[in-house]
Amino acid sequence: MEQQRFVGTGSNSFYGEYLYDQVVPENHFLRKLDQIVDWKRFTSKLIRLYKGEGVVGRPPFDPALVLKVELIAYLYNLTERQVEVYINENLPAKYFVGLAVDQKAPDHSTLTVFREQLLKRGKLKVFEEMLAEIVQIALQSGIQFGSIQIVDSVHSVANVNTAKDKKRQDKGKTPMTRTPNGGSSTNARSKQKKGRKSNKPNTSLVIKLMSV
Repeated sequence: MEQQRFVGTGSNSFYGEYLYDQVVPENHFLRKLDQIVDWKRFTSKLIRLYKGEGVVGRPPFDPALVLKVELIAYLYNLTERQVEVYINENLPAKYFVGLAVDQKAPDHSTLTVFREQLLKRGKLKVFEEMLAEIVQIALQSGIQFGSIQIVDSVHSVANVNTAKDKKRQDKGKTPMTRTPNGGSSTNARSKQKKGRKSNKPNTSLVIKLMSV
């Protein structure tokens, strides 16, 4: 069986690892998330969506890397164009994705093609379940998420703030969650209030993918 080939990321260089060690704290939630999830398992699941499955033709990005990009977009409610810029400008995010310091993130067109393949092959639901599974693994491991966009089983949207929280993200802190009364809280697991649904992630959630 031929070996799968993916676009080189330039990661694991001495300089890159040294720099990341200096700027990405050990307790940064993206570093923790990278460590606790078996990302290779998702590569084997998603590579089937690729023409040639990473063996024939031009090497694609590792689908697990693309999944990480989509996860960041999901967590921070970013469009495909926005998440490309965000990763290129944010070292913790670039570390999480698995790119070298000087390596560019997959462009938005790559993400668009990836999503179109999901829709074309009827695998969008499977992909949504993967994102939900990753969030659940993180929560069960004690990782706190502050800024999350969720559509629950009855399609009730929990909107979140993103842009104003950039400084918190850069410091490794989870972004602020806006409470129902307009206040701010760093607790993503806000208590359910009378007449309102909690924004706590659950296994039945449906992920709302971003649009270009």
